[in-house]
Amino acid sequence: MKKTLTALAVLGACASNAFAQSNVTMYGIIDAGISRVINDGANGTLTSVAPGQMLPSRWGFRGEENLGGGLKARFGLEGLLQNDVGGAGIPTGTPSTTSLFDREATVGLTGGFGAVNLGRQNSLGMLAIAMADPQGMSFTVTNPNVLFSVMNSAPAFGAYGANNGGSALRQSNSIKYTSPYYKNFGVALMRAFGEQPGSTEKSKYESVAGFYHTGPLNVAAVHTRMKNITAREELKSQAFGVRYTRKRVTLRSTYAASRVDTTRRKIRVFGVGADYLVAPALTLTAAAYDTRRSGDISDDSQQVNLIAKYALSKRTMAYASIGAARTDSVVTASQIDLAQGYVAVGSDSAQRYTTGMQYVF
Repeated sequence: MKKTLTALAVLGACASNAFAQSNVTMYGIIDAGISRVINDGANGTLTSVAPGQMLPSRWGFRGEENLGGGLKARFGLEGLLQNDVGGAGIPTGTPSTTSLFDREATVGLTGGFGAVNLGRQNSLGMLAIAMADPQGMSFTVTNPNVLFSVMNSAPAFGAYGANNGGSALRQSNSIKYTSPYYKNFGVALMRAFGEQPGSTEKSKYESVAGFYHTGPLNVAAVHTRMKNITAREELKSQAFGVRYTRKRVTLRSTYAASRVDTTRRKIRVFGVGADYLVAPALTLTAAAYDTRRSGDISDDSQQVNLIAKYALSKRTMAYASIGAARTDSVVTASQIDLAQGYVAVGSDSAQRYTTGMQYVF
């Protein structure tokens, strides 16, 4: 009995020491707004309480442990919150399943060599687009960069990559390496495995990125290749982002284009925007996007948004926005809607008015 108690005491001391060198944090964003969208067609006006207007509502856990010599183990678990209805996660894939941690589920190592992470994680396109998106990745359901630059539109990109019919914004079964900065430059590599028997090409994702940061200037570029489940169709995409900050003004611009080799379908998005710090608590944002499809059919859409954000505290923000979008023809149910979530089927233009608040914990 004495030996058992002694062993337990030693194990307890070791466990306490291990926990003392590691930490786990729970965090999240709760964002909701009242949105009124007025379509010019048969669908008319829709008023709704919508989550994730400025940033997607989410919750998660992250932690790290110091392994010594500058090496750390880390993990990240993050899931979407649908706080308008109390739901968690979004359905993805074929057949459709809802993942609790659909935004991230990774484990990895960081150190002087950079970082390596394995699991479900953001595609490298986010390195260029999230950093420089004209409106700071707000209104993700209708943001052309979210839908088409980082390929979150399942109807357009679900056939490619490792997500089995889901969007390509995040890739499951992936490994990502991100280097440290060297003379203001860095690189990143990522590979997602389709995990199809007998083939490493089917449903694969491969991407490489380069990024540069010095003072007020940030630049990033990404090249991506994805295959479908037969490996006979390949989608290639390129994404570029530039952000420049000077005193009260931040300028942002992005360009992205994707092309399917068999159908020659090309979708490209150009965006430009600016933030102006009116006062320490008040920021005004103006953003514009031009989205075009070519190669197989011709289609285009434009979108503009004006956003005011007021910080009530370090954690709480109120916001208001007005915006408009148009397409070059009336949207039909059979086409890829370049103004998805904004211009409804049966319309070719819409206006949106939104007010809401966000709490960060």
